[in-house]
Amino acid sequence: MKAGVLFSGGKDSALAAVLLSPFAQIELVTMSFGIVPNDAAAVARALGFPHVTIGLEQELAKTSVDAMIKDGYPNRGINQVHQTALERASERYHFVADGTRRDDKAPLLTLREARSLEDRLRVDYVRPLLGYGRRAIDALAAEHLEVIYGECISFDYEVELRQLMAISYGHEAVNRVFPKKHLQSKVTKRKNAFF
Repeated sequence: MKAGVLFSGGKDSALAAVLLSPFAQIELVTMSFGIVPNDAAAVARALGFPHVTIGLEQELAKTSVDAMIKDGYPNRGINQVHQTALERASERYHFVADGTRRDDKAPLLTLREARSLEDRLRVDYVRPLLGYGRRAIDALAAEHLEVIYGECISFDYEVELRQLMAISYGHEAVNRVFPKKHLQSKVTKRKNAFF
């Protein structure tokens, strides 16, 4: 079976792909608004998986940014983008997966939303990390992946949405809506095989 795994280039999506790989033919899928260039394909090659980029409409980015400004925090806007990304991946793959984990607030579909996605689109949605907490993820990543950390270094929705928010509302809005010193991860290579 072939599975499309939403891929930001960070440790969570990389671990999800690696954990799922004994059971499926993995293709890493990066969603992009085209706002910020990314090298997700290079990271995917370093992990040994094929990669595709799927474009998302700028209107979705604008709607999500507006929701974040209205709410004063990013969760609803990021979840809107994530739901759309899963729906888009479902157009290409019967099995779709992501790197959401137990401790995530956004992106994270509720159980009801996950079931709705599967029922509406007739796909199977897999979340290999849903039972793992942050410490377990960090331990697995340290053991099996080379990872660097920094602000806005992965290719997830947040990086592009932050940029659009800065353009539309100013850097002060970004500082009000998003957490301060939010470090992201970027995988540079795989240390050793899990299996």
